[in-house]
Amino acid sequence: MKSPTRLAAATGAVLAAVAFGSTAALASGSSGHDDHDTTILRAGVVGSMVADPTLFGAKPGGAPWVIDEGQARVSRDGSVRVEVEGLVIPGRGNPVPQLSASVACGGMVVATTKPVAFDAQGDARIRAKVMLPERCLAPAVLLNPNGNPAVYIAVTGG
Repeated sequence: MKSPTRLAAATGAVLAAVAFGSTAALASGSSGHDDHDTTILRAGVVGSMVADPTLFGAKPGGAPWVIDEGQARVSRDGSVRVEVEGLVIPGRGNPVPQLSASVACGGMVVATTKPVAFDAQGDARIRAKVMLPERCLAPAVLLNPNGNPAVYIAVTGG
């Protein structure tokens, strides 16, 4: 039979381990479950302006672009999801029939999706898979008119 002192010490050690494990899980953002969340970027999208800087080797579109709503998501496995609504040139609408997304990691574009349909109202949805480096530091997404990765009309951030 264990003495009350040993039993209390063992119980205290178990409780401390449980409390520490819960605290560590909360600090790491983990729920304690293996949920396989591999998202490396989830961000809003803003339209480019003529005076915007060259980003990752791509120049801003030659007109101001505004957007009603836009989201981009990139996962470690290379899954790219982009949705834009109302990405247009004010007073002109959208003159571009196709849109692609370039993913930048570590300050350089590492992949570009195939172009998708981009309607006159400025709405498009990209669902693609691209090859990413093992580590994608400081990820960003640029939206390219007509699949041209040298130009962007919208970008994550803002």
